[in-house]
Amino acid sequence: MATLFAKIAEDAARRLVLPEGRGPRDELARYKDFLRYEAARLKTLHRAGAGGREICQARAVVVDVLLRHLLEAGTTRMPAPKSEAAVPRFALVALGGYGRKELNPASDVDLLFLHNLEGGAVASGKVHPWLASLTESLLYTLWDVGLKVGHAVRSVDDCVSMANQDMQSKTALLEARWIAGDRELFRRMESVFLARCVRGHTEQYIAARLADQSARRAKYGGSATMQEPNIKNGCGGLRDYQNLLWMAFFKYRTRTLRDLQERDLINDGERRQLELAYDFLLRVRNELHYEAGRAADGLARVLQPRVAHNLGYADRSPVRRLEVFMRDLYTHMRRIHLITRTLEQRLALLPDPQRRL
Repeated sequence: MATLFAKIAEDAARRLVLPEGRGPRDELARYKDFLRYEAARLKTLHRAGAGGREICQARAVVVDVLLRHLLEAGTTRMPAPKSEAAVPRFALVALGGYGRKELNPASDVDLLFLHNLEGGAVASGKVHPWLASLTESLLYTLWDVGLKVGHAVRSVDDCVSMANQDMQSKTALLEARWIAGDRELFRRMESVFLARCVRGHTEQYIAARLADQSARRAKYGGSATMQEPNIKNGCGGLRDYQNLLWMAFFKYRTRTLRDLQERDLINDGERRQLELAYDFLLRVRNELHYEAGRAADGLARVLQPRVAHNLGYADRSPVRRLEVFMRDLYTHMRRIHLITRTLEQRLALLPDPQRRL
């Protein structure tokens, strides 16, 4: 994957450097061509058998390098400030799935414009002009080149306040990743988030996540063998795996399955099964996005034969081809469901190690 990421960065360096005197808004075609080229490259690799995580991470890298080029080009063209104090500290941060570098082909790009203007970006009824100019320029360019972008403009205190009001916002910040700008400001946000939104909130967060799990079961079905499974939210879907890691972080500050294995909460076989199953589901979701031409999570029966064929199930009999694909899908979803459910119960019942100390 490192070689693929390096090729993307090299391609961006060659394609995205703007001619002198030109700004991002003057070169939309250049950015669109770059995204089309990289999307075609990733789709070709996907259809050739590349793993689900590999394609998702590579798309995140594509967006990363695009954002860095846009930010650099945009800031150099902004009017010179009257003083250093006139420019707030600023960091561009990835959130949610983009933050954890799992960006499916048609997934939204969630961004946080983090600044140091405590008390908000608005003073005397007016948005800070430098910040407003920067965010508007970047967002309009991203929308014009065809990306679906969700965004928020917040200070560190704003992030804490929102996270402690809403579980989804807290989870999004849990996976925040620095892209560009003031790295120290981002690190401060991470530190404050841990101190004020994570510590002391373990039981509350785990209870909320388990409640969310139950709500999804009620909505999308409580079986890992639904006729039209929801790859993201269904029983044994991607969200079950992610839910486990989020709860484990709150309780043990672990980030990965290997971290859980080192704590003897999961054995080597269970870890491998979960990793294989998760990669398989990401690959299926990638194909769903390519086949539907948009973000999609439900594997409708009408799409199942084409998805199976495009994922390399090559039996001459279409019936047999579909049968083998769905059997593999159900096997992986069942494994995610059974293993994560067992671990969720352990996380909910085992005492908090910090409290025990």
